[in-house]
Parts: sequence; structure tokens; C-alpha cells
Amino acid sequence: MKREVIYFSAFSMMEPEQVELLENNKAIIRSSTLAEKILDNREDQFVDIPDYKILSFWDKVDEIGVWKWSKKYPVKEPESEQLLDGYSWELKLRNRNGKAKYCSGYMSFPRKFKELIKELNILFGSNIKF
Repeated sequence: MKREVIYFSAFSMMEPEQVELLENNKAIIRSSTLAEKILDNREDQFVDIPDYKILSFWDKVDEIGVWKWSKKYPVKEPESEQLLDGYSWELKLRNRNGKAKYCSGYMSFPRKFKELIKELNILFGSNIKF
């Protein structure tokens, strides 16, 4: 069995939002904004994720069609230089069978991206905003 990888990071003019599956079904949720850390006194959060939730997540990834997504969004390079004040994101996945996907984007998203964010939030108990 390959080591599973479920990693998502997003950045938009604030600290990045990040969720990552660690070993032994442990996961880390990194607080998104400095304000949240100060006001809510939040630190990075470690959570245990039951195996059935991880298996359900992989089913949803199949349903959404994430394995068919392109590596980069936008797929074509923009004509002009972009200002980096938008939403950039990165996704790394590898399931138990070794099937892997890496993709990233800036102000451009694959179809059903919102559905993936919803599933990540369900899996990690996070609150990734998009």
C-alpha cells in the first residue's frame, strides 16, 4: 500500500489555508488568517480522521473527476503579466493504490472545484473558503 497523500493549500492576500493528511490518519489544519489566530487564539489544529471518511473522500474524488484535471490552471499562459493578488491553489493527491494527481492554479479552476473544496472541508472538518 502506497502512502496516501491528501494535501490542499490556497493563498489569497492572507496567510495560506492548508490541510494535509499525515501518517496514521492524523491530519493538520493550518489556520487561514492572522486575525483568526489572534482573535480566536487558534493554532494549527491536529485531528484524527476515521478510515471510513478517507475512503469516502476517495470515492468523491472519483465522482468529481479530479483524476482528469489538468496540471495547471489556467491551462494556457495569460498574455499579460499577472498581479499576484488573486486566489492561488495547489492540490496533491495519491490514493492507496498509488494513483496520483498534482495540480495548481491561479484565478482559474477546474470544473467541480467547489465540490472538491466541500469534500475537503467534510474530510478535515476545516473551513476552506472559496
